[in-house]
Amino acid sequence: MDLASFAQTAFAGISNGALYALLGLGFSLVIRSTGLINFAQGDLMMVGAILTGALCRFGLPVVVSAPLAIAATTVLSAGFYWFAIRPAAGATMAQVVLLTIGFAICLRGVVTMAWGSDPMMVPSFTGEMPLDLAGVSILPQELWLIGVLVVITLATGFFFRHTVMGLALRAGATNPLGASFVGIDPRVLGLLAFAASGFLGAVAGAVWSPISFAQVDVGLGVALKGFTAAILGGLHSNYGPILGGIVLALIESFSAGYISSAYMDSITFGLMLLVLVLRPQGLLGTALSMTKEERPEEVLSTTARPTGFTNRDIAMVAIIVVVLIGLGLTMNGTWLTSGIFAGIMAIVVMGLVLLTGYGGQLSLGQGAFMMIGAYATGYLTVKLNWPSYAAMLIGVVLAATVAFVLGRLIFVLRGLYLSMASFGLLMISLTFAREWTNITGGPSGLPGIRPLAIGGFVFTSDRANYFLIAAVSLVALIFCLSLARSRLGRALLAIRSNEPAARACGVDVTRHKLRVFAVSAALASIAGSLYGHYLGFVNPLPFGIDATIAQLTALTAGGFLSLSGSYVGSAIVIALPLVITKIAGTTSSQFSAGVQYVAFGVLLIGVVHAQTSGVFVRAGALVRGLFRQGAGAPTIAKERS
Repeated sequence: MDLASFAQTAFAGISNGALYALLGLGFSLVIRSTGLINFAQGDLMMVGAILTGALCRFGLPVVVSAPLAIAATTVLSAGFYWFAIRPAAGATMAQVVLLTIGFAICLRGVVTMAWGSDPMMVPSFTGEMPLDLAGVSILPQELWLIGVLVVITLATGFFFRHTVMGLALRAGATNPLGASFVGIDPRVLGLLAFAASGFLGAVAGAVWSPISFAQVDVGLGVALKGFTAAILGGLHSNYGPILGGIVLALIESFSAGYISSAYMDSITFGLMLLVLVLRPQGLLGTALSMTKEERPEEVLSTTARPTGFTNRDIAMVAIIVVVLIGLGLTMNGTWLTSGIFAGIMAIVVMGLVLLTGYGGQLSLGQGAFMMIGAYATGYLTVKLNWPSYAAMLIGVVLAATVAFVLGRLIFVLRGLYLSMASFGLLMISLTFAREWTNITGGPSGLPGIRPLAIGGFVFTSDRANYFLIAAVSLVALIFCLSLARSRLGRALLAIRSNEPAARACGVDVTRHKLRVFAVSAALASIAGSLYGHYLGFVNPLPFGIDATIAQLTALTAGGFLSLSGSYVGSAIVIALPLVITKIAGTTSSQFSAGVQYVAFGVLLIGVVHAQTSGVFVRAGALVRGLFRQGAGAPTIAKERS
């Protein structure tokens, strides 16, 4: 690479770094001010870009369209905080993450319904002709992007140092309780922080979209780069996300130029994992502040959990057995296939109930462990002619080992770090699944996986696979119930409710977290193996970000502490697209896809609000009261007689 090519590569990195830095600043501002993570940041950027392009289509000049789009997105973000985040004051970090994910899904759905998913061209602010500077080709819009970052950097520094509101935000981030004692309303700080993050996201989208088209599916991928930039530079540093964005983009740019663009995501998220382990406060950060998940005011549940199997557990398992058998005998066609996929998802969600519901550790990377199981089964049975059960066992061991090693590195930290580390693992796994063609078959996948066989019986039909997966899920349910009712389950609840207090009582926090993380990974691996055997084919696509969102939606809908609810949540997630397609079947496919997105987003937000407001608790108490009254009526009548 000559000097001109080196300079061109460096400038491309700086340009992309400006985008990552703007998004990283949005993440940092919300975390520092409220202790929350706004996973809708990337989709706010997408909305800013799409609105700019849409207003330009209506005939407005881009210099008018961009400010209007930025203003609308800022109001939208502030409204989301006021009407969705603020009322859920008692939500855990996992629930807040799900709220923001639900908001992001809703934004994506509305945009898809209104404008479709095709890329939208946005005109440049000051012309399209590139400039030539010492052999380096520079688009004028790239200079706009870098210039906007410089202006916002200077404005941010002035705001936090010399304005009353900026000082209040810093005080609220440093000591929320002390700030409230001197009259700083945390709700107002949250409103301002989310408005500012929406503003930064919209500015990034409006200025960046003329360089690369505005499109609906760009938000999450770019947001992850922004969050990685914030972690790299320091989430709690004024200028850390800016440095992190530039450094990250330069590493990406030179990796693509000198190594391969195919492994760019692996390098990016591998760097994030390295920083999380070695310097979690980032390059410019200081000692970490507490996130919402680390603050001790969290209350897990209103009642104590059972310490052993109860009659209610036995009755619930019996009901599930009857329902699964009944559905298996009556469902046909598409619904039977959906039942198979719901059973596979339920196994994954059971692991998430233990890890997130009981352990308080939100994992965004269960798809990685599913891939380990699926590809281990596929490779060992197809390439080496291993028996199915032996290949599945190897997948379980590999997944549990990876979880143990990753957890050993990450569980010295708390809060959001497992979430991001597990998501980084997922992105790295997806990259290697696409690139290791000799083992995985690459994007085209690994075909020829034989149906699962046990004792000479081969599960070839859909009905046979349904009953196989139902049986495996029941074994997983009983196993998870035994863990939840054991000392491990009670210790996990104690850790989630108040980790420092659990440590003070002698609970080995790290060991318990490692155990439940390994169990959840093993269950995901089993689900991945069953998936591969059923389809006879494995490729990376079904294990990506959308699968993670679907699993979290099922976890939320079924209940964080309900293992039996894993079936209900999974059934809702799998059946919802079918129902929507039947209802909106006469409309365009893009409109139908948009409706599905909105339905999933509303479901997430609605269920989380029902959980935090106590609706489910009151409903359960009402039902139990009705049953008690019904059971007690004959006794009362007999006494009166």
